[in-house]
Amino acid sequence: MRLATSDQRRATSDQRLVTGVKRSCSLFLVASLLSLVSGPVFADETIVTHESERYYMKDGQVLKLDNQFEMTYHLDLDTDTLTRTRVYDFLNKKITPDETVYHIERQLLSHPTNAERYVLKPVLRAVGQTSADAVELLVIDDHFVHAVLSSTDEIVFSRGRRIR
Repeated sequence: MRLATSDQRRATSDQRLVTGVKRSCSLFLVASLLSLVSGPVFADETIVTHESERYYMKDGQVLKLDNQFEMTYHLDLDTDTLTRTRVYDFLNKKITPDETVYHIERQLLSHPTNAERYVLKPVLRAVGQTSADAVELLVIDDHFVHAVLSSTDEIVFSRGRRIR
């Protein structure tokens, strides 16, 4: 039985180190190329959502409302804004143009530009003032848009399925 000399052990150790570094570099290169090819989940786009659930709360009482609205938004990631451009009222068959601007919360870990790094589902969140006394929070993912609207004494929760 022949024992390895210290030089042989060092050479074997160096070979393993070089092989590990090469693998790490290769994996980094592949991951970098994939990130260039696959962009964020969201880009500048038009988002259309049709309500599937709607609840109204006032004075501690919660009422389930009819699924009444279809909303259209324009997403602009260059300016970190989401603009609601149209509200269609299914019950009254009425289209209302809208210019409500929401600010996108880009610093959140689950924002589409950060989510992959933290292994989170990409979710876009935006806050807007929809009237003189109402604030709305939107949570947008690949399939749904959730909204919470708050005014002086009432809250409206809604969920809409994305149709585009």
